[in-house]
Amino acid sequence: MFINIIYIFLALLGIGFLIFIHELGHYFTARKVGIKVEAFAIGFGKAIFQWQRDGVKWKIGWLPFGGYVKMAGMEKQGPIEPHQIEDGFFGKKPWARIKVAAMGPIVNLVFAFVAFSLIWMSGGRDKSFAEFTHHIGWVDRDSGLDKAEIRSGDEITRLNGRPFKGFNDFLQSAALDNQALSMSGYEIDYLTGERTPFTYTFDHSADLDAMVKATHISNMINPAGYLLFNKFQEGSPMQQSGIAKGDRVLWVDGQMIFSFRQLIEILNQNTALLTVERDGKTFLTRIPLLPVRDLRLTQEERGEFDDWREEVQLDARIEDLLFIPYNIANDGTIENPFGYINGRSQSKLSFEPPERIQNSIPLMKGDRIIAADGKTIARGSELFKEVQTPTSLIVIKKEKEEKPLSWKEADKSFVASFEMQQLDKIIRSIGTKNPVTQAGNLTLLAPIKPIPVSQIPKAEEQSQKQLEKISKRKQEIEQIEDPEKKEEAEKNLDFYQNRRALGVYFEDKQVTYNPPPYVLFSDVFKEVYRTLFALVSGFLSPKHLGGPIGIVQVIHHGWTLGFSEALYWLGLISLNLGLLNLLPIPMLDGGYILFAIWEMVTKKPLKAKTMERLIIPFVILIVALFIYLTYNDIVRIIKSIF
Repeated sequence: MFINIIYIFLALLGIGFLIFIHELGHYFTARKVGIKVEAFAIGFGKAIFQWQRDGVKWKIGWLPFGGYVKMAGMEKQGPIEPHQIEDGFFGKKPWARIKVAAMGPIVNLVFAFVAFSLIWMSGGRDKSFAEFTHHIGWVDRDSGLDKAEIRSGDEITRLNGRPFKGFNDFLQSAALDNQALSMSGYEIDYLTGERTPFTYTFDHSADLDAMVKATHISNMINPAGYLLFNKFQEGSPMQQSGIAKGDRVLWVDGQMIFSFRQLIEILNQNTALLTVERDGKTFLTRIPLLPVRDLRLTQEERGEFDDWREEVQLDARIEDLLFIPYNIANDGTIENPFGYINGRSQSKLSFEPPERIQNSIPLMKGDRIIAADGKTIARGSELFKEVQTPTSLIVIKKEKEEKPLSWKEADKSFVASFEMQQLDKIIRSIGTKNPVTQAGNLTLLAPIKPIPVSQIPKAEEQSQKQLEKISKRKQEIEQIEDPEKKEEAEKNLDFYQNRRALGVYFEDKQVTYNPPPYVLFSDVFKEVYRTLFALVSGFLSPKHLGGPIGIVQVIHHGWTLGFSEALYWLGLISLNLGLLNLLPIPMLDGGYILFAIWEMVTKKPLKAKTMERLIIPFVILIVALFIYLTYNDIVRIIKSIF
């Protein structure tokens, strides 16, 4: 708690500093061109501290957002127009006023560049690999991406015609580009190294809210990441597996692992990992499992299942037990595929072998199953028993401790890190007479039985929060009128409550992000421009912008990650502050520059009444926007808590 208070104080101090240097730029330039400065204030509201020096009244207000330098002649004095006050702001020539107005934003822009330069000279920032990878970690099986055969591990190179820098580009492009998102890249076969180009355009309604669109995309596609083991949860089935801190989960149940989301999906697919013999050769394949009640069985076939159930002493009803959709002889030889009761039964398959996924080979007549999940199978009854209990085979890699890679080399290192020759050696041996459990840095762990997440012990507070979350979701589902959507929502909630898990915590690998300062400056500049364009065009709603509380939050978060991260956010906010103040809006510095340019063109100064009519509406709008953004900040905080 105390450390959080310190970070909040540092965040407020940082914001105050940015405003201070901005106003200091105005102050020194005004003094240099001969303008009388009457007051210098940081913050608004009642002064906490104030003093007088060199004819200037200095004060610090209790509200740290904002500040000002009060110069003589900024307001009309009786019948005298501002431009008639000799040592006042409007009494100086237009070029002098432009220099004074521009210097505040310029100081902010210079500070941003200096901050980015300091980060660069200090070696950059340590970030997670997932923030900068171009590789896909997970694709929603019900999305168009999956139908287009885009898979985990594939690489994205361009998004909306621009070079792809990381998965945050999806959020920015969805929120700021008033066009359908289109990406291109390469489908990758990790075993052969073959790369096949692809292009995909996301199908979204043009009138869909920008942030809703961004959320939909983030729910369809996730970045790749390293699954480095950190620690066990209490009751984890992996506690005796031999996995150690820093070990990486590389392969699970027939698939290379590219993300935690993908791992969850694999653990919860009803499949059997079978070792099969065909024409004297063996191969590994994942075959879907179905409840026996969904299979179209003859009386003889049903009787055989019943005999197997009694032989291996299974207590459940035959209809509720699982099996592969193939009729097999007692020695494990495939005779023919089963039919299904109806189309709905067939659609219950939680897994259908997708294209380009290794170890997903359909079975053929004459194939013989010799092992399931690495365990030797001699009879059909043994297979019947084995597939009733979910078991996972996991290959881990002993990662070497090393300094974080440069973000430029991270993807290349990621692809090479799978050590495909060694991994293939282990995979090919699973379920054979001579299994290989160790190859180079890779190790095949003993079979692990995932457990329902509900069986993993939780702290009382955490458990209560989860119960509240589930209760709230149930209430929301009750309000859904569409029967199909309601059924889908109930199915998703059931999965959330009963999904299988390993009971471990993972962390991602760290990479060093350290582009030259001009690149950081340019990237932020482009982002500000795109945001403003999206706001003006109406594509982006102001409700999605961060207000003063949001600014404090991001700087506070930066401090929790370290000085370099906090310095980056200060530089980013300073750059935003500088650019926004240069906008040609009355009341802002850019507005005063515009007034000066108008006078240079017309050779006539604007009257006080004219300026007042131009400025007051914008003052009202900016104050209203300030209140609106603050309100949305508070609403977001409340939603995140409850």
